[in-house]
Amino acid sequence: MAETARYDALLAAGELDQARREAEAALKRDASDLAARVALARLAAFDGNEAQAESWLAGVSAEEPDVQLVRAALLTRRGDAAGALALYRKVAKARPQKAEAWFGQGYLLAEQGDNAGARTALEQAVKLSPGTAIHHFHLGRVLFAQENLKDGFHHLQESLRLNPRHGPSYLVLAVALQAGGELGAAEELLTTGIKALDGDPYLLNALCNVQLARGNLSGAVATAETLARVEPDAPAAQANLARLRLAQGRLTDALELCRKLASRGQATSQSRMVEGMALEAIEPVDIPAALTAWREAMKLDPDDWAPANNLGNLLMRIPEDELPGAGQQALEVLEEAHRRAPERPEPQLNLALVSARLGDKQRATQMAQSLLKLERLDPEWREQAERLIKALAS
Repeated sequence: MAETARYDALLAAGELDQARREAEAALKRDASDLAARVALARLAAFDGNEAQAESWLAGVSAEEPDVQLVRAALLTRRGDAAGALALYRKVAKARPQKAEAWFGQGYLLAEQGDNAGARTALEQAVKLSPGTAIHHFHLGRVLFAQENLKDGFHHLQESLRLNPRHGPSYLVLAVALQAGGELGAAEELLTTGIKALDGDPYLLNALCNVQLARGNLSGAVATAETLARVEPDAPAAQANLARLRLAQGRLTDALELCRKLASRGQATSQSRMVEGMALEAIEPVDIPAALTAWREAMKLDPDDWAPANNLGNLLMRIPEDELPGAGQQALEVLEEAHRRAPERPEPQLNLALVSARLGDKQRATQMAQSLLKLERLDPEWREQAERLIKALAS
């Protein structure tokens, strides 16, 4: 396959349309051009069109390394990691200069958590094809997982230099910068990526979070508004804007956004939580509606402890003469919050408080004492637990 190197170069550079045009033109000149057929099969695999990929490979020897690479990619898409890894290794053994064979191994090993093996394979892929951005990107991720930050930064920066329009590189590099406390650098990087990618929603969302971490509420709101315009039908984008409207104190606007989502059947756990907080803050407080919002938030995310904890907090504040059984209901939802996040101090302290309210001093004391045994307990929680234990003992 004399033209394979040309197609490899185009695909490595991300020039998919150019590779497709050249392969299709080559087939018009010579219907038996195997390199062109394999290139089109690879492109079909990239597109997720397995049937088309297989049709391009019809009649081509299954032992041809480039064919095996396409089949390995298809197996990866189907979730057959073992089969794909075996093929990649077979090609790497037969044709050790095939960078794609090493990259495929590295990608799959990283997915399996074998960072050492992934690093070895990806370093070989980078060595063989240093101009391929995606190789640097995945090697950078593996190096970060191994806490080799310096080399990880280098490869992610190289990934962006080679392909300035690769959104995931911006995201991973921004996360790394945040972890290192470089919030300003993370914001600058994401702003650059948003310009390069014409308002990519993932980068906008990341930028909004960085701006919040920097205490720049007005900037975060402006970014959230842009994201909501870019994705008007995305519930997460609208819920995020509602959350920031709440932070601004624009309670009615936040509530309106949440109710629009609910009316379209697109409510999220976050939007329901924002709704609950807004309903508790707007006078007069609509207790029944707030309780409903918190319960819906619990249902929409069965793993998040916060909705159950906040529902329990609200129930604890309701007098029994206004809602008979409020204390018992609070106990039940706080037990659920504690089940969802046994390491969190908030549900545990609230369980102690509601147990005390219900007259179960023994359990209240046990919960407060258990809270004091948590590692790295913040002083505020320690103080409250100790104060409760002292009050229960008197």
